[in-house]
Amino acid sequence: MLSSELPPAEFFSSNDPSRPFAEQPGISPKASNDGRLRVLVVDDERLIAETVVAILNVNGFEAVEAFNGEDALEAARKLQPDVVLTDVLMPKMSGVELGIKIRQELPKTKIFLFSGQAATSELMRRAEADGYAFELFPKPIHPEDLIAKLRGL
Repeated sequence: MLSSELPPAEFFSSNDPSRPFAEQPGISPKASNDGRLRVLVVDDERLIAETVVAILNVNGFEAVEAFNGEDALEAARKLQPDVVLTDVLMPKMSGVELGIKIRQELPKTKIFLFSGQAATSELMRRAEADGYAFELFPKPIHPEDLIAKLRGL
């Protein structure tokens, strides 16, 4: 996908750009061999995943997409990403379940969830009760907000 084919920035704009980001202590991502941060983007909505990957790659990241939790887990094992950015509500495996599995296998990988649905709060609450806290971005997210957050790692 070429940058000229990307949706306008409003496609990703946040409803609350002032929302503070939670920290995940003890996790410090490492860059790939060429110095770029490796990002795995997971969303069952192909257009969203492909668009976020295109935006990140144009802005100096090494980003790849997966369209479901199972494929994302396999990709994470191979890629060893610094960051996983995953939708929460997906068929078969939620982003929270994916985040827990990746955290167990790749504890240094930073996990960010994004969702546009209120139903995510129960999944997040259960994960936190089990000792897993993840940062949640509102969906849609503005590309500049995402890029700034990733560059701040």
